[in-house]
Amino acid sequence: MDRRPEGVVTFLFTDIEGSTRRWEADAAAMRIELEAHDDALRRAVEGCRGWLFKHTGDGVCAAFERPGDALEAAAEAQRCVGLPVRMGIATGEADRRGDDYFGPTLNQVARVMGCAHGGQVLVAGSTVSLVDGFDLVDLGVHRLRDLTAPVGLWQLVGDGLGREFPSLRTVDPAPGNLPRPSTTLLGRDDTVAAVAEALESAPLVTLVGVGGVGKTRLALEVAHTVADRFPDGAWLVELAAVLDGSDVADSVAAIFSIAPPADGDWATAVIDALTGRRLLLVLDNCEHVLDGVVGMVDGLAARAPDVRVLATSREGLGTQGELAWPVLSLATGPGSVASRLFAERVAAVAPDVDLSGHVEDIAEIGERLDGIPLAIELAAARVRSMSPAQIRGHLDERFRLLTGARRSTERHQTLRAAVQWSYQLLSESETALLDAVSVFVGGFDLEAAIAVCGAAVELDEFEALDLLDSLVRKSLLQVDRSGPGVRYELLETIRQFAEERLADRGTAAATRDRHAAHFAERAEAAFAVFRSPAEAEAYAFVDREIANLRAAFEWAAEAPDPDAAVRIAACTHEIARFRLRTEAMGWSARVVDRARDAGHRLLPLLLTMACDGAWSRGELEEAEALGREAVAVADDARYEPFVWAYSDLATIAFYRGDVDRGIELLHAGADHPADEHDRFMLSLALFYRMLMGRPLPEAELERAVAHVEAGGFPTAIAGAWGAESQALADRDPARAEALGAKAVELLQTCGNRLLERTAWAVLATRAASEGDPRQALTAFSPIVDAWAANGDAALARAMLDLARLLADLGDDAAASRILGAVNRIVALAEAADLTTQLRHRMGDARFEAELEIGASHDLAVSADLAHEAIQRARSAVDG
Repeated sequence: MDRRPEGVVTFLFTDIEGSTRRWEADAAAMRIELEAHDDALRRAVEGCRGWLFKHTGDGVCAAFERPGDALEAAAEAQRCVGLPVRMGIATGEADRRGDDYFGPTLNQVARVMGCAHGGQVLVAGSTVSLVDGFDLVDLGVHRLRDLTAPVGLWQLVGDGLGREFPSLRTVDPAPGNLPRPSTTLLGRDDTVAAVAEALESAPLVTLVGVGGVGKTRLALEVAHTVADRFPDGAWLVELAAVLDGSDVADSVAAIFSIAPPADGDWATAVIDALTGRRLLLVLDNCEHVLDGVVGMVDGLAARAPDVRVLATSREGLGTQGELAWPVLSLATGPGSVASRLFAERVAAVAPDVDLSGHVEDIAEIGERLDGIPLAIELAAARVRSMSPAQIRGHLDERFRLLTGARRSTERHQTLRAAVQWSYQLLSESETALLDAVSVFVGGFDLEAAIAVCGAAVELDEFEALDLLDSLVRKSLLQVDRSGPGVRYELLETIRQFAEERLADRGTAAATRDRHAAHFAERAEAAFAVFRSPAEAEAYAFVDREIANLRAAFEWAAEAPDPDAAVRIAACTHEIARFRLRTEAMGWSARVVDRARDAGHRLLPLLLTMACDGAWSRGELEEAEALGREAVAVADDARYEPFVWAYSDLATIAFYRGDVDRGIELLHAGADHPADEHDRFMLSLALFYRMLMGRPLPEAELERAVAHVEAGGFPTAIAGAWGAESQALADRDPARAEALGAKAVELLQTCGNRLLERTAWAVLATRAASEGDPRQALTAFSPIVDAWAANGDAALARAMLDLARLLADLGDDAAASRILGAVNRIVALAEAADLTTQLRHRMGDARFEAELEIGASHDLAVSADLAHEAIQRARSAVDG
């Protein structure tokens, strides 16, 4: 029976929620779960008389002739699948072209699915009207992204299906620019309802109250509540930064992109533009520009009666028709709204803190802060390092600092005043240390604090600990205990304030010099660890400190002495690259001329990393020149020897098709005394000999592998095991597979993500050659993800192998596009055979067209297309 419906079709689209995080957390487990997911969906669709016509990476698209079959298939799939899958169903006309469909119905079902959460099945009204006998919950009419007409949505419920989910992921029901609040509004439900009702008749409602009482938050809640009444949207105009009343109309005009008036009369231009519209205008922080706001509101009331204005101010506007609505403080006392707010905010910043024994302290905090939400939230933030009782004892000066000046920006004044107040409680040593640590980016540890700030504050380790502990207790530093050691972090507001003070002290340059010198020392130490059995520790260091390393390099790169910049660049590049990080790319090239002029001791290493970065971007000629220079100076007594450039030059030779030269270079590197340190060149020589079909005799290979293992460098050991696995492939396939898996596991354990992906490519290619294309296709998925992340030329051969596999499976178009994407990064001589094959089968015109399409895409699009091709191929293999 042909199950390819035409005309009016019901579509089921699915997608795995949070799939990227799952791939990152455990790619091997995700591959297994995805296979089970695909199988469950295929069985459900086909069992309900549907046609699964497309895989979308982590989801499917299916078509049904009968709407009820689509609902049955969705319910059955949700009961069987073990992953959080969101599903959408819609019905309408669609054009089928070959094995795909086109038309607006597909856009609708995609948007319906996008509104759902994992485990939820959403059904559009176009389908609901055609089915009976299903348990459907009406979720109302919603506006969906990119769809002009609102869509009625229902949720399919029943045995084995979830019922309770978060709010739908729909767009706002009307145009506007209202931000979505990130926290819950407590204790204001009655007020929200009352103000919303008042806006039915009142042209202007002004929320009036003291600073920090929550006027803005209340206004946003009301605006979201009533937004669907206004076809032309709800719009927020923030006036806090407007310093003169004459600029109010200008600010409103900017929100609506109103063209500058020829006569400069912005107020009239705004009123003209809004006349005839039905919208809500939220004017926030009006107290310092009252005259300008009143003129604007009066003009709107006279000529644009369908515009409603919701204003916030510390005092009423005093204009005709205004309803001034007082915003009161929260109720206080044990169990009150103020206490609930404090507890909720504490749970957000310090979820491990137990407040059960502090009911009276919390109640008093709320009372002494007059139930003002902003003040309570600031106090709650201090629970990171202070008890509620300690917080209560430090509130004597809070009232003055939280109110702000009438003519200043309220929230900025409040934040600055809060920090200034905190500074007033510090000793000179504490302020000096806090100012100095503002040079850190992304946090710091005790060692870094002493090295960078000790000179400014004259600290030993115990004194530094005491000061840091004091700053934590006073909520000026945060503590992160998630890693192997304690790290300290500054809120960005505090860091910027401290940075200003550091500049005022005149010690910023000296402190940044120490920061750069410290991270140069740490980077060089990490590079030594990197080439040792503790390789994983180097990756952890770079992951943890990359922001500090980048800041230190950028500062040092402009310094008169290039030493720190050279050390950071040379010692960070390869560690970061092996982690699939791109931050350090190009650092070495930026300082190589200065290192050469200075005769820096790390010149061979720096040249190697500059060469490495160049060929990873496909710049082979530049890379070759740098690599040759690195090899030439490797034996110069002025420099510390380093020979990894031999592998870079070998890679370039392989890319150009000169296998003999590549192997010769790798052996030259392996024979150099400097390779005794980590045996990486020997490992690569073994690996590439096998990969290029030039194996060593068995006994010689075993001796070489033993030498590599003795070096203790996990990445090198994994490469040697990979070579040994290749050598065993024909005579002992089971042992070869186990050894190959062991090599991949070692790369995963030590953290080398780049070479782990290349190892997967070898296993994938072997699986394909052994007649298991499905396993090969599964193995290529993480490689495609890595390619999308950084487009490293080291992955080009792997992507070429994927293109070959797809061509062997009959998908010449996808193979050509992937080949085009590879060619855009680097030209591989070994791609010639595939090019000839595809050109012959497809014809010149079609091949060139597909090749050009592939070359035109960015990495993300190329990866998406590759994933889609993999899914199609898997479906075809499964039959």
